[in-house]
Parts: sequence; structure tokens; C-alpha cells
Amino acid sequence: MDTDPIRTAAPGRRSRPAGGGVFLVALCSAAYFTSYLTRKSYDASIPAILEATGLARTAASLASTAAVVVYGSGQFVTGLLADRLDPRKLVFAAMLVTAACNAAMPAVAGCVPAMAAIWAVNGFAQAMFWPPIVKIVASNLPADRYKDAVFWISASCNVAIVTVFVLVSGCIRFAGWRASFAVVAAIALGMAALWRASIGRAAPAAHRAAPPRPADRAADARGGGLPLGALLAAAGIFPVMAAIVCQGVIRDGIEVWASSIVKEQYGLGTSGSIFSVALLPVFAVASMAAARAIRRLLGDEVKAALALFVSALLCAAFLFAADGATLAVGLPALALLSASMHGANLMLIGELPGRFARQGRVGTVSGLLNAFTYVGAAVAIYGFAAVREAVDRGWRPVYALWIGVLGLGIALLLAALRRWRRFRAEEEAASRAA
Repeated sequence: MDTDPIRTAAPGRRSRPAGGGVFLVALCSAAYFTSYLTRKSYDASIPAILEATGLARTAASLASTAAVVVYGSGQFVTGLLADRLDPRKLVFAAMLVTAACNAAMPAVAGCVPAMAAIWAVNGFAQAMFWPPIVKIVASNLPADRYKDAVFWISASCNVAIVTVFVLVSGCIRFAGWRASFAVVAAIALGMAALWRASIGRAAPAAHRAAPPRPADRAADARGGGLPLGALLAAAGIFPVMAAIVCQGVIRDGIEVWASSIVKEQYGLGTSGSIFSVALLPVFAVASMAAARAIRRLLGDEVKAALALFVSALLCAAFLFAADGATLAVGLPALALLSASMHGANLMLIGELPGRFARQGRVGTVSGLLNAFTYVGAAVAIYGFAAVREAVDRGWRPVYALWIGVLGLGIALLLAALRRWRRFRAEEEAASRAA
């Protein structure tokens, strides 16, 4: 059985993997950047597609909903594949498939079944990025550098979101929205060529199982045989999973519908509203850095996520109370709300699974938790549009929904905290003893 690659480096060891750790992280960040370009190209184009085709919001949202359902359910599958196949080849295949999907999308615009089918295929291609990339990084970097790598790779997706909104805005202004899909597809093909030429040198150990160290074998004897369900229950992860659904509802719902909110709430044109939403990921990168600082201060990933949920709740309450305020007031609050959820995502899906290294369950827990994000995303992408159309009172009812979802997330994290603190303390003590 493969051992968890994160455990193959002794704590505190600072060796550089063959090919250079910096180059590996840069290459994986570029690949993840490309995945977000090719994933968010449709979401960024929705206002223009609505204008061009006359589709209703709910109809247009079905393609995004299909993608996130397949993406979320595919996370666990691709995580297993990454452990059994060469993850470098999975990422390469994902780039080719997503390039084809983006190139095909403009040809079927207006035909909802075809749009949903193509974007569902794209959703599975997108699921082939994160678990293999985590596997590659974990296999080639020592444990003390893993969290830094995850931060930079995660940050690249926010740079991609800024890029795709600026790109789509520019294409709408100068060449039409269809051009943005062609540009994104071309970028994916170029990145596929770079990946194939470089990844073998940057990540030579990507699919090489290292034998467990004696301390790891002892750790497996103490806790590795615990069934997954019992392990998750002991760590208080089930309420965390439900809180992650809440995080996905808010984070991905805002990403998809922010440009429509800005256009309708503040009266900007289509191109201007899409461009203005590029501010959101800038806040997200800052929030992720702040989340790491909060985690270092509190010493706990769940506590840090809880603080970020409270921040998001305050922003949602402000948007509800200040409905009708100017763009200069409303957009920063919307950006901070979105950013808080990105920070919580880093804590709960990026860093928290590292606590399960002793049991060899980092990959499994990471894929499982990430899948729950997209349960929330699927609900939000269709649900926000349905609420907006069913209740003809602007976006204020959606803001009220955000308040309720965030309040529920806070309650769930509080419910998880006692078991999680006990589990974390036991794991830290066991790691010191090993």
C-alpha cells in the first residue's frame, strides 16, 4: 500500500527536491491558474450570454450547476486515480479536455442541453487538477514546505479569476464574448505543452512510493487502521463537512453571480460590471494570507475558519442593511465577504487535511472535504438565480439567505470545535512522541 507522501520527509527537514522546489511550485501554480481560467470562463461570460441568447438566469445557470456537480463528485474519484496512476499524466489529460470544451462552448450557446453537457465534461476535467497536483507536490516536497506550496498554488486560482474577468470584459468590448473562450482554450493548449515538457524534470518522484519510516509504521499501528468514518467522527469532521457546504454556497455563488449583482444593483454596463468584479479575487489573496496569520495566532484551522465566517456574516448583514448603497460602498463589502470564504476554504480544505498525515489519510480527507464545497456551489449557482427570479425584490432576499447560511456555518464549526481540539492535541502529542 502506498504511504502518504507527506510523511516521507522528516519534520523540520529542509531538503530541495530534484528539479528545484521553487520551479515545481511555480509549474503547479501555473497549471492550477490554467484550470481556473478554463473553469470560470463561462461564469464570467454569463451576463453577455444572457444578452446574446435571451436565456433566463436559471436556464443559463444549468451549465454551471452541471459542471460543479460533476466536479464535486469527481474529486474523490480523481483522488483515488491520482494514487493509482501517474498524476502528471492526469493533469496533462485534463488540460487537453478542458481546452476542447472551451473551444466548443460558443458553438452551442443558446442550446441549454448542449451547454450543460459540454460544461459537465469540463467539470470532470477540472476535477483532474487539484488531487493530482496535491499528490505531485506532497511527493516531491518535505513536510515543512507543503503548507507554503498549497498557499501559493491556491493563490494562483485567485489571480486566474482576476485574469478571466478582465479577459472576458476586454473581449466583450473589442471582439465579442465568444473570443474569450478561444483565447482560454489556446492558453490551455500552451500550458499542456509546457507541462508535458517540464513536469518530469520538476517532479521526478510524483508516482514513486517511498517506504514508510519506522516512526510512520508505529503511527499506522496506533491509528492508521481506524475506519475512515470513525476517524472523521472522532475528529469532529462531520459538522465541518456541513460547514464547508455553507462555505461553498457563499463563495461560488458570489463568484458566479457577482457581475449580475453589480450590473443590476449599481447600473453598470455588462463589460463594466464584469471588469469591476475582478476586485474580488484581489481581496481573496489578502484574505488567504490573513487566514494563515489567524491560524498561527490561534494555532487551529477550525478556529481560524470560524473567525472568517464571522467576518463574512458581518459583511452580509451590512449588504442587507445598506441595500441600495453606492458601488463604492457595496462592492468592497461584497469583495470582503467573498474573500473571507476563500480564507476559510484554505483553512478547511488546504491545511486541515494535513492533520491526518499520521493515519495516511491526507489525500482522502482533502478530496472528500473539497467535494463538499461543490455540493454548496451546485445549490448556490441555481438557487441564487431562482430566488432572484421568484422574489421580485432585487438581490436583498439573496443577502438574507447569505446571512442564514453563514449563521448555520458558524453554529456547525462551534459544534465541531471540542472534538477537533481534542483530536488535534492528540495528533500533535503523537507526532512529538514519534
